[in-house]
Amino acid sequence: MCPQLPVRINSFFVISPHDPISEDCLYLNVFAPFHNDSTPRPIVVYIHGGAFTFGGISLPIFDAVELAGRGDLIVVTIAYRLGALGFLNMGIEDSSGNMGLYDQRLALRWVKENARSFGGDPDRITLMGQSAGAISVSMHLLSPNSSGLFRRAFLQSGSPFIRGFISKPAQAAGRASLLADLLGCSEKGAQKLSASEVVACLRSKNFMDILNASESFNGAGLDGFFPVFSDDFLSPEMAGGIQAETNAREILLSVCESEGDFFMNHVLTNVNHIDDVAAVRKRMATSLVKVLLSALTTADTRPIIKHYFDPVTAQSGASVVHAASDIIGDLMFSCPALRHARMLSAANASVYVMRFSEKASFVDWAHWVRPTHADDILFSLGSAALPSFRDKGATEADYEVMKNLIHAISTFSHSG
Repeated sequence: MCPQLPVRINSFFVISPHDPISEDCLYLNVFAPFHNDSTPRPIVVYIHGGAFTFGGISLPIFDAVELAGRGDLIVVTIAYRLGALGFLNMGIEDSSGNMGLYDQRLALRWVKENARSFGGDPDRITLMGQSAGAISVSMHLLSPNSSGLFRRAFLQSGSPFIRGFISKPAQAAGRASLLADLLGCSEKGAQKLSASEVVACLRSKNFMDILNASESFNGAGLDGFFPVFSDDFLSPEMAGGIQAETNAREILLSVCESEGDFFMNHVLTNVNHIDDVAAVRKRMATSLVKVLLSALTTADTRPIIKHYFDPVTAQSGASVVHAASDIIGDLMFSCPALRHARMLSAANASVYVMRFSEKASFVDWAHWVRPTHADDILFSLGSAALPSFRDKGATEADYEVMKNLIHAISTFSHSG
């Protein structure tokens, strides 16, 4: 996997300290069903999520053998550089950011050029991604550099309008400057280094030093390294919105029923160390939401909080937490997805919107967590059918959901 620090989201998304990481990480996996006939199959190119910071195609959750077999598809999962190694922007040609997006485009081009050698149809490529992967798909929809590399697009829980995961040039410059300071690459003696000299200094560092320095960003109020509208892949002129033309004419967007539960679960357990949701009082929940909203919007948050919390009569417990979660989910995912759908439709694309509302029986979320962010990965790629997940208690009902979702993806990839 590409360099990243250990992380545990839940039982099915774990990067352990023992997982091998290396800068030699730009690989892809091709899943192709066995057929006696030579008819080319549609191709799904899948971009994994992980906040542009973690994740990798070697994780069992991204095993797409079921999607390929049941969907009669060629599925290609691709790796790309993450964090500072993938998105550091120094404002110069030698480090202009978006390296991870260029990795994805290179993989797309390779798939297009070599499709027939593994049974694929180069004229029927669907670009699919989840979360940061879906944001990446939205960038490829925009960029002229990706024109002609795919025909359809499927975005799961991601759009170009999600705040916090696309940087402005000034934000990117601030993060690059902080990283250089932390690694002693800003100055030599009393002399301030040029951008080219800073890049040369950073390249001399071990990638673990870069990862550990990046981890301290949370304490500095910064989140990490993300795509930025500043180069020929994403020009500053594109930042204003969706262009009249997009690189796909048939687009499917989906969100999960309760996207915000994913993030509230993290805030409660990892930030506030709360194990029992019954201990969460309404005043505390509204305070948490105010802090989260301040990072996501400059609008007056009082009417928003009133709209979601006023119907809740309980003073504590799951209903209070759900109200807070719904605000975050709507603001971060559902509303941006609908905005994206409308703008794509206005650009004369055929747009379909789907809501995923099934809770996996075998995922170790807290009891109050509803179908949430990333739950659909297991079903859409079919990894829920793997023995490792069967052993965790996957049921026949889970498999039926998986089959239905794979059928929908297959139908879209075959004929739109």
